[in-house]
Amino acid sequence: MNLDAEQQATRLEAELTDDDRRMLDDLADGIATRKLTPAAVFFLESVKPLGWVGSQLLLFLRPIVTLVWHDPLRWDRVQKILEKRGSVELLLRRLEARY
Repeated sequence: MNLDAEQQATRLEAELTDDDRRMLDDLADGIATRKLTPAAVFFLESVKPLGWVGSQLLLFLRPIVTLVWHDPLRWDRVQKILEKRGSVELLLRRLEARY
């Protein structure tokens, strides 16, 4: 079964918890508040096929993050969400809704 990005994102949206949705909304709000939405959309569109690789990079950087943040639970949650297909599309939807 080969789903396109839109279908994968819709399916993932249904699987996410309310806390995960709220965290993605907070992330999109933070990007929009800093007026980085166009740059973030451009970047995410260009790396969309590498979403899983990006999640593994976050996993690799986790030991460094624990030195800076004593409670990096949000980092872990973003990493878990990004390793699922359609997650970059979900973030893009939220960013485009705020632009």
